[in-house]
Amino acid sequence: MAKNPIYKADQVGIIESVVNEMLLLDPYQVPLLSLLGFGSPITNVKHEWVEDELEADKTAINNGAGYADNATSIVVDDGSIFAANEIIKIGEELLKITAISTNTLTVTRGYAGTTAAALTDNQVVEFMFVEGVEGADARTARKKPRVRIDNITQIFDETIEISGTALAMSQYGINDPYDYEKAKKLKELSLQFEKALINGVKYETGQTRQMKGMRSFITTNVDTASGPLTMNMINDLAQDIFEKGGFTGGSQHVVLVPAKQKRALSTIDENKINIVRQDNVRGQVVDSLVTDFGQFPIILDNNLNSNELMLVDLNRCKIRPLANREFFHEYMGKKGDYVTGQIVGEYTLEFKQEKAHGRIRNLA
Repeated sequence: MAKNPIYKADQVGIIESVVNEMLLLDPYQVPLLSLLGFGSPITNVKHEWVEDELEADKTAINNGAGYADNATSIVVDDGSIFAANEIIKIGEELLKITAISTNTLTVTRGYAGTTAAALTDNQVVEFMFVEGVEGADARTARKKPRVRIDNITQIFDETIEISGTALAMSQYGINDPYDYEKAKKLKELSLQFEKALINGVKYETGQTRQMKGMRSFITTNVDTASGPLTMNMINDLAQDIFEKGGFTGGSQHVVLVPAKQKRALSTIDENKINIVRQDNVRGQVVDSLVTDFGQFPIILDNNLNSNELMLVDLNRCKIRPLANREFFHEYMGKKGDYVTGQIVGEYTLEFKQEKAHGRIRNLA
């Protein structure tokens, strides 16, 4: 039986890119990989990027008993976002900060003729503006240092091994058993890669490295459910992202759901979803979700936990290969009464501004 030229000795050690083959795989198996594709290469196993954001302008009162309408010392969750001579707003009242000690604000109540009122625990404390005085010296600058974020590369590899007997046998529907096995390994590797993009936990010991996935990156906008998925839950999550500026700068948010929550979405009020109907099929398929903060495509990805939903901005996510380590196949030749080869790739996830993403967990 004639052999495919890939088995010839002059093919041993020749590297063949398989990146395009991976991108042509079934998008239902590896939706993130299909959506994001591969970004430009990086040159180090530790990939860093710098993030910046505006100063926070809200915190909350931190005192279970609350405060009377004449209290002038108020403890908040985070006093570092304020400075003396700034004006804050609690409810309908404006207050002037005269001094700060860690998270304790000394304030003047009823600023600018507003009415002082009793304050409650967890009530929002919002920065409004500085008190401008004609002829004053320059005030101390408000600044927020930029932050370095990083992730590490992870190696994905599979080995192809075909016995001499298998190569010699005629197999129904399979012209080349080596290429057939190689295609299977590509699917298996892509699924491993997709799982790492979502579920990866950053880990490094010796020469072993594992990249951080989306779930580990998202720490700010994490809502815990206590029942089945509802439209209010999704709107609350979208509001959290909106209030942190996550929908600015040409965002491209999508709703990622596993099969169980995809079915839950299909039961949401019809005026909240765009659906595709087919005359020969009963039921409906959710195509995109309409929220108070925009319309988001719904992507089925069964690599999520069955009890979660993610709202992710694709424009802030990139899959970055290590230079010269994009997925490749190398035929290693005859090793005895068998031939073997290997598929290898090394990649990391660049996940910017985690506050622009969110997830709901513990769904029924």
